[in-house]
Parts: sequence; structure tokens; C-alpha cells
Amino acid sequence: MRRIAHISDLHFGADDPVVAEGLLRDLEAVAPHLVVVTGDLTQRARAGEFRAARAFFDAVDAPQVIVPGNHDIPLYNLAARFGWPLAGYRRWITSEPRPTFADYELAVAGVNTARSNTWKDGRISIKDIEWLRGFFAARPEGVTMVLAAHHPFIPPTRDPTAALVGRAKAALAMLASCGCHLVLAGHLHQAYSGDVRPYHVEIDRSILVIQAGTAISHRRREEANAYNLLTIDEDGRRLTIDVRTWRGHDFHSSGVTQYFSGAEGWRPVAESEAPSLRSAQ
Repeated sequence: MRRIAHISDLHFGADDPVVAEGLLRDLEAVAPHLVVVTGDLTQRARAGEFRAARAFFDAVDAPQVIVPGNHDIPLYNLAARFGWPLAGYRRWITSEPRPTFADYELAVAGVNTARSNTWKDGRISIKDIEWLRGFFAARPEGVTMVLAAHHPFIPPTRDPTAALVGRAKAALAMLASCGCHLVLAGHLHQAYSGDVRPYHVEIDRSILVIQAGTAISHRRREEANAYNLLTIDEDGRRLTIDVRTWRGHDFHSSGVTQYFSGAEGWRPVAESEAPSLRSAQ
């Protein structure tokens, strides 16, 4: 069994320090095996914002896979935006452009989808697609494989026209061929999940996309601050998504969704099915 804390869109510089402290307390209490951070660590990619993000991550006692978002590229400093767009991120967060985590149950790979030539949309590069192919293809059978990126691969139900990451179809085709199971992302400040197949009909393998809301920023979009706590059973067939939401003083569970991976791929588990699935394992 593996437990992943999926947090996103912290936006230091537009953060709520009380919520940030509450998130650290909750992460200590739930004790994840891994923390995955899917971008927008800062509001304007300023040095002080990156330092605050670094201090936050240093206070988290767990391995971390962190990728940047579009807000982690300078917006107004055009020389930096196009000349050295991720200099602050590399200095204060990590110099690793493709962070990974792997053990005998779980393999996570992160890539940068933020781009200098667009204000907020993103794109996955052809080089990263090929690198991911090699990383996932090398994993042994039975390992749950996860991609972490900032920009979404499927839209939320309430906004079906939301822009998706560029080259999503090519990336998903590669992920399907390698047997990847999950994609974690952020950007939209909305928590939702779903199979890629209804949105990308050319993909014939079930891949579950899990989106996180904004963890600590006051830039909320009709949703409270929240993060996802994922629990993956040892055989990788049952996934529990606990959306942990800020309620004024602490983070609490605001809704749990379970998925079961069977012959037809990932499907939501009805509440009445959960006991029988647990007894079958």
C-alpha cells in the first residue's frame, strides 16, 4: 500500500500562511509515503516566493516529486522569461528537470509543461514524451505508474471547453502503450478525476486523471483550499481519493472516491460495492 499526498497551486506570494501551517500539520498527521506537487509553487516567480516554497518543502518529512507551473516562470521580466525562465525554480526548488520516485510498488515521473511563449497554457515536449516512454517501459510488472504534470489532460465537468495540455493525445498514447495508470495535475484550482477515454476516444486503455485544487492560495475558484490524499492498495487495483479540505482551522476529509481497476479499466466504486471489494482482496 502506498499513500500519496497530491498538492498543487500553492502560489506563495498569494498564499494564506494560516492555511499553509494547517497543511503542514495535516501532512504530518497523514504521513504520506510520497508528496507530489503539480506546479504553481509561486505567484510571480520571485526569489522571496521561491524561498518561502523551499522552506515549506523542507518542513515536510517525506520524499517529494515537484514540477513547475506557468506561474513559476517570470511574467513581466521578459529577459528572464525567455532567457532563463526556470532559473529561480532550479536555484531554490530543484535542478532536476525530470524528478522521479520509484520503489517496488510505485513509480512516479514528473515533467515540466510550462512554457515561456504562452501566458497560462502548457505543452509537453516530444523529448519528454520519449523520456517518459523509457522510464515507464523499464518498470517491472505490478508497479503502479504515475505521471505528474501541471496542466490538465481532461477538462472538468463544469467547464468542458477548458484548455488541455498541448500534445495530450501523443503523450496519452505513449502512456497507454507503457501501461501507465495515473496522471496527477493541477492548474485549474478544481478537484476532479476521471478516465481519459471519454475525452480522448483514440486512447484504448484506461488511464485515470486526478486533478487537485489550490492547496493554500487565496486565489480560489469557487472551491475551498484542498489537496488530495491517494491510497493505492498493494496490488494496485483499488485507489482511494480523499479530498482534504480546509475548514477554517484544519484540513478535513470532504469526500472520498474509490476506483477499482478491472478488465475494463478504472471504474468508480459505488458505496454499496466497497465492502465486497475489500473482502475479495
